[in-house]
Amino acid sequence: MNKTFTMTIKKVFLSILLFFSGLVVAFSQEAADSASAQPAKKPLEKSPFESGIFMDYQTVNVTPAKTLEFILQHRFGNIQSGIKDIYGLWGASNIRLGLNFTPIKNLMIGIGTTKNYMVQDLQVKYTFLHQRKGGCPLTIAYYGDLGLDTKTSNTGYGMDYKFSDRFSWYHEFMFARRFCKMFSMQIGLSYSHFNKVDTTVTNGVAPTNDVASFSLLGRLKVSPQSSVILSFEQPIVVNYDPAFVVKYPNHWLSIKSGVAPYQNVSLGWEISTSTHTFQIFMSCANGIVPQYVTAKNNTGSFWNGYILFGFNLTRLWSF
Repeated sequence: MNKTFTMTIKKVFLSILLFFSGLVVAFSQEAADSASAQPAKKPLEKSPFESGIFMDYQTVNVTPAKTLEFILQHRFGNIQSGIKDIYGLWGASNIRLGLNFTPIKNLMIGIGTTKNYMVQDLQVKYTFLHQRKGGCPLTIAYYGDLGLDTKTSNTGYGMDYKFSDRFSWYHEFMFARRFCKMFSMQIGLSYSHFNKVDTTVTNGVAPTNDVASFSLLGRLKVSPQSSVILSFEQPIVVNYDPAFVVKYPNHWLSIKSGVAPYQNVSLGWEISTSTHTFQIFMSCANGIVPQYVTAKNNTGSFWNGYILFGFNLTRLWSF
């Protein structure tokens, strides 16, 4: 009887095993048929931009995996002093030195140090969707930056100072499209936050801890290596107090100096090769770290002649 029982158990076990083996084969065949039925992915469109930086802003572009990028960004003084300082050439300048590395495809991480406020920053960029020929119409990326102000004294942050007061944050989603061989555009939606700001800078009225922003970038190629580049940014201070809104109802048109960030307009020329990018341009933002470009651009308006010259230089090494 034990023998019969054992044989029965074996038959049941073998039946169950054969049943599930059949299911596995069936599902595998169905998956293979489904995969073969799916159309092949559309070919990738060429990147909308030659570089990951675009005057004062970032683009969706990420260098290939295992690439190291050195960045030099320089802003001269504004031109309003005229010939006295050679239109800002010898004026108060700002400079940033940075290194970016792409450890895996579509992911960039970087560090940098900036003269103004002695800001040390960490940044990350990830491109998670690419424009394809006859397929996806956009390239979409996320960019984030964490800044640390190491220059302002503890007393500059007022009472109840904490080390975390020195941090600032920047987040941006970028949507870009290459319309043709000559023309590309990008729309950016960003949010800047400063853990603590000096209210005396804004006359005690409206400290700008939080600023949302809309930016528009455009590039027109005029030769295989050269392009005309243009950008516009409209900041929107999120944390206005009611008194400020009443006093400055049209703050985006007429802003009292030092109260809220101005629009930033930049126009320049870009020269690119396989390993170098050089951009020379005019702008009205003296900041370089993105949250300072957006939220701290309260010195003067581009439309009122507050203009400064700047340049960016990048160099790539592949490993």
